[in-house]
Amino acid sequence: MVAVSDVGGRSCQVIHVESEELTTQCLITIELERGSLTMQSLWSGRTSSLDMAVTGGTGVYGNARGTARYWDIATPDERLRAEILR
Repeated sequence: MVAVSDVGGRSCQVIHVESEELTTQCLITIELERGSLTMQSLWSGRTSSLDMAVTGGTGVYGNARGTARYWDIATPDERLRAEILR
């Protein structure tokens, strides 16, 4: 298990609007003990979980690939589980 710091950032841009439903393209970067990871995905906000593609990183994660799942997004209970190939 790798500890995730509070350092990182996320950005979601609206790419589609239908009625009151928004679809966003999200990019997240998180800092870990030995480098950073980048992830991206589309999200409609209809679910409390989000699957993201691990698209790379820095340090030992420079060639990282895999998937990440977030739960309880934008709440104090937000969680992340990632399966990373490097």
